[in-house]
Amino acid sequence: MKSGEILYHDIRSSLNGVICMGSLLKDTDLTNEQADLLKYMLLSAEKTLSLLNEQQKKIKTSKQDIPSHVSSPELTSFPDGSSAGRPLSILVAEDDEVNRLYLTTLLKREHWQIDEAANGVEALEFFTQKDYQVILMDVSMPLMDGIQLVQKIREDNSDIPVLAITAHGEVDLQEELLQAGMTEVLLKPIHDEYLLGRIKSLCF
Repeated sequence: MKSGEILYHDIRSSLNGVICMGSLLKDTDLTNEQADLLKYMLLSAEKTLSLLNEQQKKIKTSKQDIPSHVSSPELTSFPDGSSAGRPLSILVAEDDEVNRLYLTTLLKREHWQIDEAANGVEALEFFTQKDYQVILMDVSMPLMDGIQLVQKIREDNSDIPVLAITAHGEVDLQEELLQAGMTEVLLKPIHDEYLLGRIKSLCF
């Protein structure tokens, strides 16, 4: 039988997948009926995710504040800047295919150059072979997780912005990620404009 934390994570991961794929579908050629159904699906998924987050907060015994470098759409605003004229080179490290597709598709719309890694080992190989302006990485990856990866990156004396993407809202984990060397911690689900705004604010 699964523990509450594992079940919570599994449900969140599924809902994040729905939201990511739905976001990609918004820009496709849909009929009015399909667009309405997609809108309803996204609203339902986001509402369910919000209810899960509220429930998790209620059962937490710790009442600590979220660290200042932990970002969510409700906590941090972003600039309305343009990326025109300066293509970025970005490394995306994400083992989930749906989430990776969502991230790379979104970033490529900005005409940025994107490399994809399915695990921490692949990401480290990319990092040692190429210069990037920013790295997006999932925290839970096979072979080498996000904490191990960012520690390897910082050992190289690199000050490159590294954004951790996680569905886990626990304060202890967020603090551990920041102490390991993450520039910011972004909580899933991440809205398109919000993520782009964070990248632009760090790189332009």
